Amino acid sequence: MPNRGPRPTLPGMAKQPLEDYRAKRDFQRTDEPSGHLAGADGNRFVVHKHHASHEHYDLRLELGGVLKSWAVPKGPSLDPREKRLAVETEDHPVEYIDFEGVIPAGEYGGGQMIVWDTGTWAPMGDPEADLAKGAFKFRLAGKKLTGGWMLARLKPRPGEKKTNWLLFKERDPSAEPDGDILTERPESVKSGRRIEELAPPAREPAGAARKRLQPGRLPGAVKGTGPVAPAPQLATAAPAPPGGEDWLHEIKLDGYRTLAFLDAGSARLVTRSGLDWTHRYGDLGAAIAALPCREAILDGEIVVQDGAGISRFTLLQEALSRGAKTELVYFAFDLLRLDGWDLTAVPLDRRKALLAQLLDGGGARSAIQLSEHVRGGGPAFYESVSQMGLEGVVSKRASAPYQSGRSKSWLKVKAKLSGDFVIAGYTLSEKADGLGALALGEWVEGDLAYRGKVGTGFDAKTLADLLARLRPLEDPGLSLPGAPRDVRPVRPVLTARIQYSNLTSDGSVRHGVFVGLREAAVSADAPAPRARLVTEADLAAVWVTNPTRRLFGRSGPTKLDVAVYYAAIGDFLLPHVFGRPVSLVRCPTGKPEDCFFQRHAFVGMPEGVESFETRVSDETDRRYLTIATARGYLALAQFGVVEFHAWGAEVADLEHPDRVVFDLDPGEGIAWREVVEAAVHVRDELGRLGLTGFAKTTGGKGVHVVVPVTRRLDWKSVHAATGEIATAIAATAPDTFTTTMGASNRKRRIFIDFHRNARSATAVAPYSLRARNNLPASAPLSWGNLEAIDDPADLNYSSLPALVAASGDAWATIADHAGELPAPQRVDAGTTRGGRAWPRERAGRDT
Repeated sequence: MPNRGPRPTLPGMAKQPLEDYRAKRDFQRTDEPSGHLAGADGNRFVVHKHHASHEHYDLRLELGGVLKSWAVPKGPSLDPREKRLAVETEDHPVEYIDFEGVIPAGEYGGGQMIVWDTGTWAPMGDPEADLAKGAFKFRLAGKKLTGGWMLARLKPRPGEKKTNWLLFKERDPSAEPDGDILTERPESVKSGRRIEELAPPAREPAGAARKRLQPGRLPGAVKGTGPVAPAPQLATAAPAPPGGEDWLHEIKLDGYRTLAFLDAGSARLVTRSGLDWTHRYGDLGAAIAALPCREAILDGEIVVQDGAGISRFTLLQEALSRGAKTELVYFAFDLLRLDGWDLTAVPLDRRKALLAQLLDGGGARSAIQLSEHVRGGGPAFYESVSQMGLEGVVSKRASAPYQSGRSKSWLKVKAKLSGDFVIAGYTLSEKADGLGALALGEWVEGDLAYRGKVGTGFDAKTLADLLARLRPLEDPGLSLPGAPRDVRPVRPVLTARIQYSNLTSDGSVRHGVFVGLREAAVSADAPAPRARLVTEADLAAVWVTNPTRRLFGRSGPTKLDVAVYYAAIGDFLLPHVFGRPVSLVRCPTGKPEDCFFQRHAFVGMPEGVESFETRVSDETDRRYLTIATARGYLALAQFGVVEFHAWGAEVADLEHPDRVVFDLDPGEGIAWREVVEAAVHVRDELGRLGLTGFAKTTGGKGVHVVVPVTRRLDWKSVHAATGEIATAIAATAPDTFTTTMGASNRKRRIFIDFHRNARSATAVAPYSLRARNNLPASAPLSWGNLEAIDDPADLNYSSLPALVAASGDAWATIADHAGELPAPQRVDAGTTRGGRAWPRERAGRDT
């Protein structure tokens, strides 16, 4: 709704809307917000369930900068025949819409209160006029209450001081005459807790929990500002958990490491890399904000648990992808600050004891849980964790302070030694024509090194499925030095997760057990495939010399594999390169050192690959390449083409880009999951500008966020505008991002490269292979699928065609989302020559 300023005072409303509310409360004792009169005109509502002197429900509608409030003793009913008494009460501040907690005994309304329902509302007429005449109709769009409702004012009886109304449901499709929403849905929509779970501890008066939290009495506590935004403490990998009673042992959780900052009734949830993801985590921020303290910093992990209570990162990814944010749980394992006291120098066991007190009373269904631990007995705890199939153990020295960065006072131990190994071949069973064992390999300097065989961990179905997948990959021309003669080599495109006791001196696994395949679990949530662009006649014309020549080592794919990949993926790749200037990476001999970048016309170009002339400096014209037909595209395999790179503009309108790229290039020490977090953050920041970001892997360690834009600005303006956007995004998380070139500037940070948005710069094309081991691809993905993959290398020349055929092209509708790139505030005249941007030509090779 537009901001029209404060509404005029309604009949009967006090001149100071919150005067009565504030007069009834001691804000030194209660956590209820003192609030203010909001200037903006909102349309939210809340229904509180309230255990005070008697149980009742409070309906509150945002109107006129406050929450108009009615106490409903029996609660709302979905049966239109049920008319429930609603007693008009004092206006509440808009901040009260998120309040959930325990009002101390002796205070006005003392008792537990939960957010039973919340959402938005809309009047069916003029709300001021309808309230004045006592017949107020409105619609609700909440998580429990929906549809039409009415408040009808009753005629006052002699001596009555309060204004009474009747609340009842309109007869519409959301009415349920036979249901009882109050008993069917008793829980809070904010925290998932029932109101009974907010009860103070037995035999303690309400508010006692707040009184016994005394951080200043802990040894090492320091009064003062403390760490405003501390870097999280990190664990060092260890082969086994330590013994001794000075160690606390926790289950290693599988989720998003998160620092929670609580201050004056509001909360922020910040990732390990420094990104504010509060908006992504649904009601968790509000649940943390409701903790019984004024200010705190917690350290923990956000997870989703399976039916057995085990955290699974894949479940978290799925929940975030579909917006099911009520499934999220925050497991807190440390407390760095509380109510003005810096606790980082306090011994860990004392910090956790105080944290347990802070979280006491949340209940098993609370969205905030304490990460429990055992003291001592590390080896036995480790064995139990391993038997339960958990990820591992984090051991922490009980007497240690909190230290930002990696420290040996925190140790992480995987439940079993495990690793990912390439399946380089297999053997057949001696007893039957079935799979006997897998031959494992590991990439070493561009070639596969044999790492032993694994013949256990399979059931009958797994054996049959693996053999069905491996037989078509069999390639007698491959060699695997050191492998037994009975090993049948296969194309190294599948990766197995193996648990093992240890490695031999030559790096082979001992007592290996097959756990499963590591695969790119891409869900079929993308648009349907495009119309065919590569015809059967085009495919019939594909011809390459030396089809068995291997690329990048004796275990690499062949020249024919490249041709087959581009034939299979052409329907998806070609829409992104047709009619655009392209550059090619050619590897004619298959050796990495012989690859070169081809951006200008060359002798013997196949028919369907054309050239056009454009100026590249004040006095120089050059001929650039463009692909005009599918047959010409396929013919490039004969010329050893492995990579395709494209401009962000079409030849028909070369001076006005229609796509811009934000290339997220991770520096040393940045893990893949952190790159994905950063890409999601960039997407959200772009969304605030009305721009739609599309994601793709680069075929290396990075991610491209590509934005379709209208052809409004020229190259110089686009380059300047994207530079300003990149700088602004980097400023939102300066410990995560940088826009300064150079490896030294991006250590433990991610470089946002916007320079691909300069004239003649290129970015690797969607679905293009990369000239590297096993030919990884620059794969377009939906945002949900980007968060689901474990390693971008799993999207390669062998796996990607089948995945795309099953799920469709995630970028099929990219042209339909073109947005207006904001004009730059300043264009650097130093980047221009003769009125145009003429940057030095660059190869555009992506990480």
